[in-house]
Amino acid sequence: MEKYPVFETERLVLRQIGMDDVSFLYELYTSEEVLQYFGMSPIESKDVAVSMVENYEKHLGTGGPMRWGIVEKQSNRMIGTCGFHGISKTYKRCEIGYDLTPEHWGHGLMGEALSPVLHYLFTDKGMNRVGAVIVPYNKASSRVVEKLGFKQEGLLREYILQDEHAYDAYMYSLLKKEWLSEF
Repeated sequence: MEKYPVFETERLVLRQIGMDDVSFLYELYTSEEVLQYFGMSPIESKDVAVSMVENYEKHLGTGGPMRWGIVEKQSNRMIGTCGFHGISKTYKRCEIGYDLTPEHWGHGLMGEALSPVLHYLFTDKGMNRVGAVIVPYNKASSRVVEKLGFKQEGLLREYILQDEHAYDAYMYSLLKKEWLSEF
């Protein structure tokens, strides 16, 4: 079976998510604190988390979306996930998504995790543009992508529907030529 590439940074290891991670995913995606910025309702059961892992594996061989588990080296614990979706192979673009347990917010970990993913997208996957959709009140997430060189393009009105409430979202993007000139 094909495997995700493993990325290692100073403090983190990004690895393929597997069935051993179902309990973590369930806890993460039922956390009101995490989901307030995510644009999704809490998952209903661990069976949904199992289906998520199965979908990650299924898409691996098709060039579809990928999502890595973010493991803190010091504790060897999974602390979040990151990846890409919304792929247009024709236009060489996709969007990134990411989440982290609240106790790890504000320590620069997500920027550290996303750097190798962006490198992979621009060099190995041949992407020309990577987008990020962020609700305006998630200032920390906006700072993460801005530090990575993303530019805010505009406001997508009522773009996200969560629990029957529509939310605006900012669209950010990073182009391959910008990434290569920075890093």
